[in-house]
Amino acid sequence: MKKIILLFTAIVGLASLQSCEVNDVRENQIFEAEVFEFPASLNNNNFSVVGRFSRDILSFDHILIYRLYGQDGGTDVWRLIPQTVYFNNGDEFDYNYDFTKRDFRIFMEGNFDLNTLSNQHWNTYVTNQIFRIVVIPGRLQYKMNFSDYETTIRTLGLENAPIKKL
Repeated sequence: MKKIILLFTAIVGLASLQSCEVNDVRENQIFEAEVFEFPASLNNNNFSVVGRFSRDILSFDHILIYRLYGQDGGTDVWRLIPQTVYFNNGDEFDYNYDFTKRDFRIFMEGNFDLNTLSNQHWNTYVTNQIFRIVVIPGRLQYKMNFSDYETTIRTLGLENAPIKKL
């Protein structure tokens, strides 16, 4: 009889654990995925720029950053960073980022002195860049390839959400 009660208690305990749901709540607000647009030039502070979130993100939230690569038939083409740019002469550099719950930093690192970029490359890769920062609540468990911006936005339910400017 004791074994039956123990088994019943274990089953009830497991069922109750599986039905728990954690919400991202702070001051009676539930935070969902968000997307921000961040125009920036990376020609100061050692080819980096810092942006601040409009509110602290939660410690278990994640962010993705996409760079506007160009247009194809009038449609924006976004590339997920980190991203490596290769040149024919063997030089290369990376766009990368890091973040805290308050801010993020986008930066460039190369295997050469980035100050030696030609004017054309400077205008293409350094100045007047547009980034999209996507905040993904840590409670969301998506197993997907986030490299496609449009698919990511659609999966997170942000396709009709206004894009906030930082």
